[in-house]
Amino acid sequence: MRSLGVILALAGPGDGPVRFTDVTEAAGLVEPLAGLLGHGAAWGDFDGDGRPDLFVGGFCDRPAALYHPAPGPVPSRLLRRRGDGGFERAGQPAAECHARTSGAVFADLDNDGDLDLYVANNARARASRQEEPQRTAQLRRSVLLRNDGGTFADVSSASGACPEDLRRARNVGVFDYDGDGLLDLLVLEDFFAHGDKPPRSVLLRNRGGLRFEEANRAAGLPDDLYGLGHAAADLNGDHRADFFVAHSNRLFLSGPGGTYREASDQREVFAWKPAHGEDWPCGAAFGDLDGDGDFDLVVSHHSVPGRLRLFLNDGAARFREATREAGLDALLPTKVPHVEIRDFDNDGRPDLYVSAAWVEEGRIVPLVYRNRGGLRFEAPRPLRGSMICYPAGPSADYDGDGRLDLFLVNWSPGRRCALLRNATPGGHWLGVRVTGRTFNRMGLGAKVRLMESGRLLGVQEIAIGCGYASGHQDGAHFGLGERTSVDLQVTLPNGKDVFRAGVQADQMLVVEEP
Repeated sequence: MRSLGVILALAGPGDGPVRFTDVTEAAGLVEPLAGLLGHGAAWGDFDGDGRPDLFVGGFCDRPAALYHPAPGPVPSRLLRRRGDGGFERAGQPAAECHARTSGAVFADLDNDGDLDLYVANNARARASRQEEPQRTAQLRRSVLLRNDGGTFADVSSASGACPEDLRRARNVGVFDYDGDGLLDLLVLEDFFAHGDKPPRSVLLRNRGGLRFEEANRAAGLPDDLYGLGHAAADLNGDHRADFFVAHSNRLFLSGPGGTYREASDQREVFAWKPAHGEDWPCGAAFGDLDGDGDFDLVVSHHSVPGRLRLFLNDGAARFREATREAGLDALLPTKVPHVEIRDFDNDGRPDLYVSAAWVEEGRIVPLVYRNRGGLRFEAPRPLRGSMICYPAGPSADYDGDGRLDLFLVNWSPGRRCALLRNATPGGHWLGVRVTGRTFNRMGLGAKVRLMESGRLLGVQEIAIGCGYASGHQDGAHFGLGERTSVDLQVTLPNGKDVFRAGVQADQMLVVEEP
């Protein structure tokens, strides 16, 4: 796609900050998203044409004047990517509703080869607004949309995936918790006022045919679990997802028979002393930051000043805080709700990104901490001055050039969402997707390891959601630096290994279950 944007942060090869170009206008995203007070977004190829599409949702219960230049609340948008690189509205009413959308994810929940859509809506027990569509937006529960050949149908009630008493949904996790080959859902409720009931997050077991049942008791999850964001990965090596819930800051490890136990002996490790009433741990992401093959954890805070906390996995899912050690202890002048661990410069070292940015004369400079090696991270500039936050900001290689781009979801009246194309001079890359036969078709839960002469270069687990209010493409993305080929080991969710030697760089490799 021809870029009409402006360079946002200058850098030379291997030096300086990560570099982005604003292509929002060129991609045709200004008009359909004008006035949106966004809060959640998800990438996913829902029409099966090989190009990632985009869902964006926001809060539609504010006074009409806040949505200027729109005349009032802007509903969710389902945006199809065209062959010329631009986006257009998909024209599907089931996916474009007025709600208080706080998260979304595309996932193949019925294993039929296309992506369904789960939208987490933060509904109220009773409406405080009487005008429309604000009143409807406050009362709309979460929804599940079945994909029928690229067209979505609302199956929320019949599926059991959107219980009536599940109101204040914030985030949705997708993983096969019981190892039956079907993707299950973990829908988080927040801690805030719920009227006639305490907050209660739910684990929904997939029974097949897009039918779900609550599984908290069977899985051993507590009734008082609440949270804002989550991260999931296999930490204990049993080929099943473990997960961390941010805000309650609780880690759950998988056990036999589809059960979980809380790592209660580590509650003190993850505990925090709030600086004020809105100092909430919000986003969470797992990734191997120190190169030892274990998944470390980063937690971001919804607070001003903002902050990050880094927890190193010293093996067997035993964590210790290493925020200061990594150079991440400086406070930020804005909230940092969303966080990801991604290699944005393709140098082979995973960087840290949070959904905050400097905005200067219309230019957006997102905050990406570049990994300098030795567990040291470097911000693109001093962490001061005026910054704004974006509630969600999922990354994706939307244009297929091997560099991870960003979609920033606007929350501030008078501003707009932004699609930022990664223009960082960097190294080679490799993308890996996994297709299942006896396990989930998306390959979620597969571990991908890159090696060179038997030495581990990097490891990732395929997942479609982390951080806060964000859904991602299925697949792993690795920067390779100057390497033009690597060896590959993929540990499938069923525990079997697939090996590939001498895999060439700069491609998206699809590994199918034998």
